Amino acid sequence: MNLIKNILTISVVAGILVLHPSLNKGDTPITYLQYLVYGNSFNLDLSPTINKEQVSVVWVNHMKEELVLVKRGKKINDIPYKEGEQQLVVYYQNRLIGKIEQNKSSKLQSHQYNLKLSSKNNTVFFNGEIIGPASYKSPLITIPHIASL
Repeated sequence: MNLIKNILTISVVAGILVLHPSLNKGDTPITYLQYLVYGNSFNLDLSPTINKEQVSVVWVNHMKEELVLVKRGKKINDIPYKEGEQQLVVYYQNRLIGKIEQNKSSKLQSHQYNLKLSSKNNTVFFNGEIIGPASYKSPLITIPHIASL
């Protein structure tokens, strides 16, 4: 009986690991299973030097539909499951700081969205990444003298 439990446990853990979005870079049947198991995940990493009350993130697609995901540093909506060209646009102090883009071939694709915002000496640094079938990695964006904007 213990052998059966061990086999089932190993199978479940291996299945969950294999389905993780970071391990699938294509548009395959596994992509649909990832969508069912994980959905989209969104991570906004703000350094202590960033005033989270002044951070917002907006989702925009090719049809010019917009959805505010983060307002005043708090997540208020999830990323929609839509196909086509789309962007996550990051604002700080009502100024465009950066964006990440993707072109999803299917609305049933699961992705991890990671955004990082930090500042030092009145300079803001932005970096973003999408992990999954329609992946994207932004270059590091530096906005100098944000306090004077």
